[in-house]
Amino acid sequence: MRRLALGLAVLWLLLAFGLRLRDMRRPQIYVSALTGGQRHHEATLAWIEGTMPGAATPSRGWLIVADVRIDGKLLRFASVPLPSDWADCRLWLEESPDVIQAVARCPHHAPVRLTAAGTSVPGLGPDHRPATLYALHPLTSVEPERIVNKVHRHHLAPTHPWLFVLGVLAMLPLGVLTWQTLRKAWQLRRKPTLEGVLEHAEPGSLTIRSGDRRVSVFVEQGEVISIGLGKGRLYSDATMAVDGLRATVQGKVDSSTEGGFRGQETMRLRPGAVLVVGGSVDEAHQRLLLAALRDGALALAGIATAATVAMGLAW
Repeated sequence: MRRLALGLAVLWLLLAFGLRLRDMRRPQIYVSALTGGQRHHEATLAWIEGTMPGAATPSRGWLIVADVRIDGKLLRFASVPLPSDWADCRLWLEESPDVIQAVARCPHHAPVRLTAAGTSVPGLGPDHRPATLYALHPLTSVEPERIVNKVHRHHLAPTHPWLFVLGVLAMLPLGVLTWQTLRKAWQLRRKPTLEGVLEHAEPGSLTIRSGDRRVSVFVEQGEVISIGLGKGRLYSDATMAVDGLRATVQGKVDSSTEGGFRGQETMRLRPGAVLVVGGSVDEAHQRLLLAALRDGALALAGIATAATVAMGLAW
């Protein structure tokens, strides 16, 4: 079950990567205005972006301001929504000794001011025309297109809800495995039906000695959990049972003493019964809980990743 989940997860990742790669190759935004300047070792870029003309979604626009280093590393950015006629807005920068901010002047609306820190400082310049800049110089060391591509994905990355559905389906085997493991761990909390030591381990049947009793246990319909043969590992395989190991039977069984030889009994595991070999039941219970916790955490992480990618947050 875990291998199946891993295979489905790999297929989902390939699908998601191909889909997002296609999204990146297609234009997703329309930049109606862009300006910027640099001072010392940092630069400030501002632009107005929105949905592509003719897009199916309603037209939306934002004013975005970003501070970057002259080597192109993005330091911080902030955005604010603009009125519906955002494509007709004018854009310029204004400065003070301590701050640089962008001004978007849209028709029939008050000017919108914004810094890369997300603040607004009124009164740095006139509202109806660009201010005179003294310490801010034209961009010469920064490629505006690279900065725009880094930032705009936080706003207009296309969503794919069905990609989330496929991610949940890919994690479904892990969820089922977690539930089955938890049920098995809960079952191990019951009172043991038989405890003893293995004497003869053969495929399909095991002989357990418990004091003066020698019981032949047939495990065709039950399950064998072998522990103690590897650190932190569990085996669901009767072939891992070795003579001399501790053995415990739990669950419903069919037992009989008829036809026994020298007091030997027979016991047949019913569906759902468990034979624990190689360690105590408490140890098996703890390992099953750890396995369920691991599988459950992986399933939740996969679902969270699917939601993040489907919503465009990791684009």
